[in-house]
Amino acid sequence: MGGGQSGSLSALQHWLLFSLFTHSSDLKIGELAHLNVEERDNMSSSNGNMTTLKATLCIGAAALAASFIIHNRTSKCKKQQSKDDVNNTDEVNSSSSDSVVTFYNQLGISEDKLPDHIRREIHKQRKRKSKEAMISMKTPMYDNIHMLDEDREPICTISMKKAKWYIRKNIAEWTAPKAGSELSKDKDIKCIRLLFTHNGVHEGEKKSSSEKLYLRSAKQNICVSCGSDGHHIRHYIVPYSYRALLPDDYKSHMSHDIVILCPDCHVRCERSTKKRMKRMEHDLRMKMTDGNAFCSPVIEDPHLYHVRSCAIALAKWRDKIPTEKIASYEKEVRLYLADCCKDEAEKEMIILTGNDEPLTKSQLQKACSVKYRVKNPRYVPGSEVVVRSLNGDKEKIEQFIVDWRKHFIAIVDPKYMPTGWRVDNPVAKGSSFVLLV
Repeated sequence: MGGGQSGSLSALQHWLLFSLFTHSSDLKIGELAHLNVEERDNMSSSNGNMTTLKATLCIGAAALAASFIIHNRTSKCKKQQSKDDVNNTDEVNSSSSDSVVTFYNQLGISEDKLPDHIRREIHKQRKRKSKEAMISMKTPMYDNIHMLDEDREPICTISMKKAKWYIRKNIAEWTAPKAGSELSKDKDIKCIRLLFTHNGVHEGEKKSSSEKLYLRSAKQNICVSCGSDGHHIRHYIVPYSYRALLPDDYKSHMSHDIVILCPDCHVRCERSTKKRMKRMEHDLRMKMTDGNAFCSPVIEDPHLYHVRSCAIALAKWRDKIPTEKIASYEKEVRLYLADCCKDEAEKEMIILTGNDEPLTKSQLQKACSVKYRVKNPRYVPGSEVVVRSLNGDKEKIEQFIVDWRKHFIAIVDPKYMPTGWRVDNPVAKGSSFVLLV
């Protein structure tokens, strides 16, 4: 907007105005920023409106800047935080999650006057931060134990758990790398040497150079996106619900498509992943012709729902219900409780005592908690819909996995991927290089 001209709002300016005021129309500009009231009053009506819009846009830009500041401060806090320093975790998380509140306080805006959508995001951020330690991995993902063949040539890196398994079975021994090799330059390196000829020695001749490099190189225990070495989450590039339904040959090669992300990067990636999954599943359901495309995953049993309603009415409003209704409700509940009993004597007791004694509190509680929603046998989960569409076709499965790798790269823009990791690396054990399309 040029000075003195009414001008038109750009797309970005429209977006900022919408973000601020569609959720909180009762907020005043004077409450959002320190405006010069005297100057505003002296302006003409048109110029005053444009000044108000400019002030609003400044606050919108400030909101975006606040989000950027939070992300940067959080990343710095994570990099400075020691892996073993659990006691200071809550303090660091609290500081980073309250950055946006501090930012608005500096503008003279208290938290209770912020728009609902901003306060909601602040609450979700705090809740997420408080659970980071609980949902994160408790041990490093990579132990980087180098497995060597009989001639002390590197085959791959494995976990400490697997290395101990080889030692316990007496099919490997702890050893030092071959003198003069690249591995020998690292004094802290740990290696095991196999005491038999491993199949991987012959299969290695068929592997591409990038796959060999990925298998043999040490992996860093840092977020592949931002490089944070604090809390980490194991992230599946191909969603686990899909990967679990693929043939075994593709599940056995999972390590290539499992990476480390910090909680913030994981949340950002998962949001995009969930959207893509929903879009894929919806498009495939639209093509289904068996009538089960959009059926609900659960259905309500009308009889159980009626039993539950009767029990709730007796428990809460017995004094206000007519006598004949009470008798009808108790009969329904007693018949349900009798059907649940396996002992015939107990069944008769529940039914016969209906004329003399009211239902006990525990009996009513049992009927109130009845699960009237049951699994719909016609419902097909979205993950099954997607995997079934591949029809077990090798080329379709390979392209499916490669597409998820491309999606991950596009969304996360990782800068610290393991050495040798490539989008076109083989997707299954024993498969060849993938031809990208």
